Parts: sequence; C-alpha cells; structure tokens
Amino acid sequence: MSERMRLHIFLLLIMIFPLVDIFNGVFISYGSNIPLGTIYRIFFIAYIFYGVLTKGVKQTDDYFLLLITLFTLTILCIVQTFFFNTGIKLLVDELSYVIRFYLCLLIPFFAKQFGNYLSVKRLTKLALLLDTFLIGGLLVPYVLGLGNSTYDDVAGFKGFYFATNDIAYAFLIMLFFIGWFLIQQKRQVIPAGVLLGLYFLNLYCLLILGTKSGLLTGILYSIFLIGFFLFRHQSRTLYEQFFIFEILVGLLFFLLMKGKEFLLRSLSSIIARFTYFRTLYQDDWPRLLLSSRNVYLKEAIANFYELPKNQSVFWFGSGFENRWNWYGRRGGLIEMDFFDMFFSYGIIGTVILITVMVHFLRVAMHQGRNGFCIFLLIFTIIYSFLVGHVFFSALSATVFGFTCMFIQVIKEEQV
Repeated sequence: MSERMRLHIFLLLIMIFPLVDIFNGVFISYGSNIPLGTIYRIFFIAYIFYGVLTKGVKQTDDYFLLLITLFTLTILCIVQTFFFNTGIKLLVDELSYVIRFYLCLLIPFFAKQFGNYLSVKRLTKLALLLDTFLIGGLLVPYVLGLGNSTYDDVAGFKGFYFATNDIAYAFLIMLFFIGWFLIQQKRQVIPAGVLLGLYFLNLYCLLILGTKSGLLTGILYSIFLIGFFLFRHQSRTLYEQFFIFEILVGLLFFLLMKGKEFLLRSLSSIIARFTYFRTLYQDDWPRLLLSSRNVYLKEAIANFYELPKNQSVFWFGSGFENRWNWYGRRGGLIEMDFFDMFFSYGIIGTVILITVMVHFLRVAMHQGRNGFCIFLLIFTIIYSFLVGHVFFSALSATVFGFTCMFIQVIKEEQV
C-alpha cells in the first residue's frame, strides 16, 4: 500500500467518525450491546500505529511527547489497579478513558509523519465534509422526531450523540473553522454561499442543543465576524467588502421571519430552564453558570482529604472508574477536565495534560504567531477547564486531534 493511500484511509477514518458515533448511539438507545464506537476507535488507533510503523517513524518532539504520554498514563492505571486492589475489568474500563486522551496526540502525530501529502486546501474540504456529517447527525433525527433530549422535547436535543457538551464543542470548533474559511478570501476553496449555509446550520444545531456555553460563544463569534467584514475586511472593491456581510444580514432576516416560531419556542424553553435552576439554586450564580461544577469540585476536594494515604494518591490519582464507583455524582465526576485529570491521574497526569497544551501552543507560535491557531487552543483550554468533556470524550477528543492536525499544516504552509 502506498503512503498516499495510507493517508487517504486515515482521512477517511476521521471523516466517518460522526456516522460511527450516531449508529453507536442508536444501538445504545434501543438497548443493543454492540460497542461500535469502541471497535471503531480501537481499529483507528491500530491503523495509526500500522501506518506510522510501516512508513518509519520520524523522531520529532511530538514523537517523544506521545511516547511519554502513552507510557506514563498506562503505568498510572496499572499502579492504581494494584494500589486499590481492583480487578482486570476495572483496569480495562479505566484504560478506555486514557485511550480517548491518546487520540488528541495520535491524530496530529500521524499527520506529522505524512506531512508531505497534506495541505490546508485538502483539510479544508475534509473539515466541511466532517461538519456536514456532524450537522446531519443532529438535524436528521430532529426532523424525524427520533433521538434523545437532555432537558425536554425542545431544548437540549442531542439526537443519538452521547452528551451535549462534547457535541457542542465539536459544533463550535467547526463554526470557528467556517468563519476562518470565510475570512481567507485569497485562499477560497469553497463558494461563500456554501460556507454561509453551513455556518447557519451550525448555529441552528447549537440552538437545538441549548447549552449556555454553546449559545453564548456562537453569538459572540457571529458578532465578531459581522464586525470584521464590516470594518476590517480589506478588498479591492466595495462589492467584495460587503458581499458576505449582506448575505449574513439577509439570512439572519430570513431566519427571523421564517423561523421565528421555532426560535421563540426554543428560547422560551431555555429561559424557562434557566429560571427553574435559578430558583432551585436560590440565586447562587456561580453554581448556576457552572451547572453545579463548583459544588462537585468542593465535594471532590473533601473526598480527597478523607481518602486514606492521599499523599500517595496525590501523585497518581484514583482513576475515573474508582471515583465514580465510590462517590457517584457527589464529586465522582466534576466535568472540568483539568480537575478531573488531577483527581483521576494525580499531579503526574495533570503535568502531562499541561505539557500537551503547551506543546501545541508552541507549534501555533513557531516562527511567527498565527492568531487563529492560538485562538482555537486558548478556547479549548477555557472550554475544557470550565465545561469539560473535551479530552476524555471520544467525539471531542477526535475533533481536538483534528484541530491540532490542522494547526500543524497551517503553520507548515506559513513557514
């Protein structure tokens, strides 16, 4: 098999992951025990190792970071098994969490090894296909009246995806990419009308999902884009300068006129849910805005202090599975990735996570800063810190790995 063919298969495996997650969600929703998502990702990771080893590994800095991460987190899981005297089944369950985290590094690592065959143009087309599958995976069940909701039948609809926060992260990243593609007029690969259509479909999906972070970020980013094209976009003609802005206003007007009933129904449901939790939490705004994550954090800290030999656990953590089995919802899962990393894999795991983020920030700033690349990484850090479901969710970890791959290619072409 040629190197070009191996790369095409790799990109195809990335492109189809939303479809795999959708069918996996269908099986789970209807009581089937087929672990389609797990099978797919085991095959995907095995293929990455196969592709790299058959080509020959380039010993770059990301290669050593990957080796250290794979070895360290796997050893931490084994140490926890012996320290807490748990069985092999729990070890396998625990390894499923770190395998998701490995995707954040394995995807850009494979791309780095095959960098000669990658370009921003190729990844742009892949991103749009990926976004189309993500959108279809939410809107098709919504139109057909199938799937699941987090809160009620109007807001919080997640179709057959597993969780709202990780799919919201995916839609936001795709929204950022499409906005950047619109800005890059000199590199235009896809017609502006297609990009704008996908942009509004992403916003529509964020409205259906109904997460506070997704809606707020989508609105703020849209305001930034309108301001950019109105005041900062440089072009040769006045028509070019206002073309996208005029379409944005026109589509927004159409959405408000034709989709007014849907918007009012969705927003009223979101506002009603917000009011309900505000009353329930008695105007505790930090708890309301963080969806009780600050409470879970306090409980996790209390659980840690009560744990025997917590001086040792400080270094290697308790593991996701142990924490959930011991404490359940009361501090067993915080849903803030940096804190979950600390309590699950100790200070050693936390240092690894910070090192990974610093590595990709270095890539984004290598030989001249790229504002878009840095923005993607800073947003990911903030989102994972406050909302979570990025590094330990299979869907969002794959999206983040794709993002880091895109950043690498952007920087290589820039250099």
